[in-house]
Amino acid sequence: MRGGAGQRGPGRPGHRTGLCQSGAMDVRLLRPEEAPAVAATLRHRIVVADRLERQRRDECLYLVAWEGGTPVGQVLLHRRRPSALAVAGVVDLLPYIEDVFVLPEWRNRGIGTALLEAAESAAAARGDRGVSLAVSTGNAAARRLYTRRGYVDAGVPEHRHASTEPGFDDEGRSGNGTVVDLVKRLDAVTAAAWPTAREGDRPRDAR
Repeated sequence: MRGGAGQRGPGRPGHRTGLCQSGAMDVRLLRPEEAPAVAATLRHRIVVADRLERQRRDECLYLVAWEGGTPVGQVLLHRRRPSALAVAGVVDLLPYIEDVFVLPEWRNRGIGTALLEAAESAAAARGDRGVSLAVSTGNAAARRLYTRRGYVDAGVPEHRHASTEPGFDDEGRSGNGTVVDLVKRLDAVTAAAWPTAREGDRPRDAR
């Protein structure tokens, strides 16, 4: 994961989290009608559309943090680690957290923590006993966040992690950095009754 984080829910698609610096913040599954707002601020429209389609197929959950009507952060939770990112054994069988990202002007307000809590509780609700992620060896801030959240080294050797994603200007951004894999047990995580992806596609009042 590109560590942009330096960054829970009843039977409705989202929930509020109290933040000392920004009041009430809502984390919920992205809905199709919200895609334009997210594409204008967080990720390219092609990426957003692809994630919504995969969410519809129940392959992942695309969770977005909102402050009022503004998307300020995101996290992608894969049901299982994508085969292109496979590393070894049992780690590959765990849900995989990817692309934790908070807009720079909204960082250091607890949003990254809220996004991780949402992803972890969603995985726990499915009966998963752990989650995994990968963080750049050079991203000390993200590594500190994950350590505080209870993530530990997965015991997999550091490795190169390639990624390519369309930028806002329709040009691809590629990266190939060294990452370390981390895992977290979910025994103590409270499972949230997140809706299914199909339910999340339907407009609801999350407030």
